[in-house]
This record gives sequence, C-alpha cells and structure tokens, in this order.
Amino acid sequence: MELNTVLTDDIELTTVAEAEIEEAAEDKVPARSWYALAILALIYACDFLDRTMISIIVEPVRIEFGLSDSQLGLLTGLAYGVSFALAAIPIGFLIDRNNRVRLLAGLVAIWGAMTALSYFAQNFVQLLLARMGVGAAEAGGTPASFSLISDFFPPSKRSTAVGYLFIGNAIGAALTIVIGGYVTAHYGWRLAMLIAGVPGLILATLLVLTVREPKRGGYDAAVLVAKEAVAPLTVILYIVKNRAVLHLIAGTSITTAAIATLGVWMPAFVMRFHGLNIEKAGMVAALAGGLFTAIGSVIGGIACDHIGKSNPRRRIDVCVVICFITLLISCGAILFKPTLLAIVLLCLAMFFAFVVFPASFGTMLTLVSPDMRGVTSATMMICTNLVGYGLGPFMVGVLSDLYGGDQSLRFAMMTIMCICCPWAGLHFALSARAYRSAA
Repeated sequence: MELNTVLTDDIELTTVAEAEIEEAAEDKVPARSWYALAILALIYACDFLDRTMISIIVEPVRIEFGLSDSQLGLLTGLAYGVSFALAAIPIGFLIDRNNRVRLLAGLVAIWGAMTALSYFAQNFVQLLLARMGVGAAEAGGTPASFSLISDFFPPSKRSTAVGYLFIGNAIGAALTIVIGGYVTAHYGWRLAMLIAGVPGLILATLLVLTVREPKRGGYDAAVLVAKEAVAPLTVILYIVKNRAVLHLIAGTSITTAAIATLGVWMPAFVMRFHGLNIEKAGMVAALAGGLFTAIGSVIGGIACDHIGKSNPRRRIDVCVVICFITLLISCGAILFKPTLLAIVLLCLAMFFAFVVFPASFGTMLTLVSPDMRGVTSATMMICTNLVGYGLGPFMVGVLSDLYGGDQSLRFAMMTIMCICCPWAGLHFALSARAYRSAA
C-alpha cells in the first residue's frame, strides 16, 4: 500500500494510507468554507483593483507628469514587483506561524490606504512610493488566501477553489470599469485612486468579524508534529531541491510575465492603435483582464481537478498546452488591425492564460506540507510578481523606447510574448517530468 510522506529536517510527520487520503478528500466541504472563499474572492477583487488601477490611468498620468514609456513600465510593474519581493518572505513566515485571518485583514487595510494616498501624489516619485506601498502589502494577500484555502478545502477541491478565488478578477474588473474608466474620464485619476482604496478597508473589517481561522493542516494526510518552526531558508532549500516545485514556480512566473504584458499595456495599446478613449479602454481591460480571466480560472480549476483526479501530474501537462495556445492567440490580438477582432482575441488570450493559475497553484498546495505553504506561496508570488508583473511590463516599456517609431509598443509586446510563452512551456514540461520521476 502506497504511503504519502512529507520529510524535512525540522519536522517529523506521521503517515497514513492512500485510502485515508482519498476518504478525507471526499469529505463534504462545509458551508462556512464556501463563505470564507467568497470573502477571499472579494479581497482578491480589491487586490486586482488596486494593482491594475495604475494601468488604467497610465495615459493621463503620463501626460500630467511628462513620463517616458520606460518610466511608465517602472511605475506599472517593476516598483510594485520589487517592493512585493522584499516583503513577501517575511510575511510568508508570519502566515505559517500566526492567525492568517487577522494578518490578511491588516494587509488589506494597508494596501487600500496606500492606494487612496495616490490622490495626494504631486510628482512621479511620490506616486512611485505609493505604488511600492501597495506592492509590499499585497505581497501577503494571495499567499495568505492560498494557505487558508488549503485548510478550508481538501486536496481534490483545491484547484477548483483557487479557480473560484479568481472570480475576484471579474468583480475587480467591474469596479475598474466604474472607478478606473468612468471616474477617471469625468473627475480625474486622483479621485479614482482615492475611491479605489475604500473597498479594502470595508472588507478588512468584514473578514475579521465573520471568518474564523481554520485548523492548520486539517485536510492533509500528514499530521504535523513540529520540533521547531520551519525557517524560511529551510523552505527555500526544499524548493531548490524539489525540481517539480522549482520548475512549476519558474513556469508560472514566466507565464505571468506574458499575462502582465497583455494586461498592463492593454489600455495603452487599444488607445494608441485602435483609437479608443480612456473610458472604452478601461472597459476593454476590464472585460479581458477581469471577466474572461475569471471565467478561465473557474473553468480551468474545475477541469484541472477533473483531469488530475487519477494522476495529479496531468494538471501540469495542461499548463504546457495552454502556453502555446496563449502565444498563438495573443500574437493575433497584437497584429490584427480590425478593432473588434483584436478585442475578441485579447479576451480569449487572457481566458486561456488564466487556466495556468488554478492548475499550478493547486498543484503547489498539494506538493508541500501545511507548515511550509505560507513561505512557499510567498516565494511563488515573489517570482510571479517580480518576474511577471515587475520585469514583464518594464521590459515592454524599455523595448518600446529602444525600437522607436509609431509601432514600437506593438513590436515590444510581440517580443515579450514570443519569448515568455515557449520558455514557460519548457519549465512546465520539466516540472511534469520531475513529478513523474518522483512518483
């Protein structure tokens, strides 16, 4: 009978039979877990809103402050990614050792307040610092949510739960249309940023008052008997040695760079090449980057749990295929001149790209032990934000300035997509191979 064992230098784990794992996985998920997931999805909506607002207001900010595309790339991506990376590991360690509900509530309140503070920015540096504050606080948002999901849901439902979490994209997109598009068009970008910070403060209060901290590791086969706290360095060394996890993180991070290339530069792209005003550009960004990403993540999560039911490695195989589908569709979206066709293809590209997230993050939550999930999730989020949302949009800006000419942004986006999608697919293939070898 096959036994599942989790081994680290600092943790002793008891093991149970595979049949007991399957029985635990089939337990009915209580209503309180679905309610908690709904609150987490709303928090993710605030994460989406506060993270993406800068890409909606990027053209009026560029005009007001006289910025180059490289500076816009720094403002929309790298500054956020660097601050996120610096804060993520310490926060991840806190997630593994403290009450996650209270910690998450505090982080949501902080990033909402920092978004609102953008209202007072009088120059590029001040706005940059506010964005860095948002990035530092949001560093703990998704890792805390993932850690909570792993204790609210059994392994067989985790990709599905992660998929539902990304419904927050659609909600955040709806808020982006109203706040980022309408308010910016009629009342200016400063008021839009001020209003965008309010929902986080409300949800932080709701989370603390209505959601209870779940038992850590309650759905997992291994019962932890920890001698000492698992140090972040120990977790990082575990990740480096585990090739399945290492390549999974690399593939997800590089896929995020491709997604961020489309998502962050989409408003500017449709405004420059298709003549849309800022209100309509906000609607396109919300439709593609919100509604269609949410649908993709939900359908992808359910499908990946179904595909991976007999063999969890197949979830990673799905990621390989998705990378090349995304490349083909996104290239068409960037190159084709008819506006409606370009918008449809942008929506489809974001739909398929977001299938990767429930597949990869759901797999990660199963590959590592409960007391390592906060730091592992934080490490994964560092890579996806620094490489993905940080370097991806920034390099588009740099290449656009380097290429020059009225088509420079189009060529820059094409370059990043053609590099990132095949590269990510290679890492997912290597992850699946390592997973199969270790099984």
